[in-house]
Amino acid sequence: MLKVVIIDDESSAREVIIQLLQQKQSQLTIVGEADSVERGIALINSTKPDLVMLDINLKDGTGFDLLRSLDQIKFKIIFITAYDRFALNAIKFSALDYLLKPIDADELDRAIERALSTIETENLNIKLNAFFNNFKHLGLESRKIVLHTNNSVYLLNVKDIVRCAAESNQTRFYLTNGEQIIAAKSLREFDNLLEDYNFIRVHKTHLVNVDFIERFDKINKSLLVLKDKSIVPVAIRRKAALLSRLQNL
Repeated sequence: MLKVVIIDDESSAREVIIQLLQQKQSQLTIVGEADSVERGIALINSTKPDLVMLDINLKDGTGFDLLRSLDQIKFKIIFITAYDRFALNAIKFSALDYLLKPIDADELDRAIERALSTIETENLNIKLNAFFNNFKHLGLESRKIVLHTNNSVYLLNVKDIVRCAAESNQTRFYLTNGEQIIAAKSLREFDNLLEDYNFIRVHKTHLVNVDFIERFDKINKSLLVLKDKSIVPVAIRRKAALLSRLQNL
């Protein structure tokens, strides 16, 4: 049985979550709820939950403050937040789970199912380190991303990614040190994540860090030459957007 704690400063939000969980989930038990950082810390320390559903913004601080105040984190986390682009990006880059308010019953059910299937926490520190960094820093220079492969979890600086290439439902990352990492997500997912951080989709199978573009060869079949001397094709329908981006650098 999975022990669950709910920490949210809105009583109505807590009530909705409790009702939905009681209706759909028989593999968990709610062991407590709290509305602040201070009460949340006390509740976690006293109940030792397996899963914490944690609001980003609490009345006396943030979920970030709560997590940083704990001596150990040995539980799965599902963040709860109203739409906040910065907070969501910090969570997504860190490969952590989240729910948007108002809570959707099906989304909640899927999040709980993911928690039940991945309750092990051996990689949680890597993800939380990325989250703490990304929540604290706005700039690309310090932005970090968590990548899952079949065998490992990597924590990378976004600025060290040269390009990404689609490989079926996975994505191959090419790094400045020459290393390659195959992440277990599609290129489309990384395109959505990286589009605000100096990356541009130049082909259905290629996403490129603009900082590593050396030149665009318009004569030789519209090829993009990167600083690591790799050559990337540019789709005809993406050519105009690429040229506009390069002209505005």
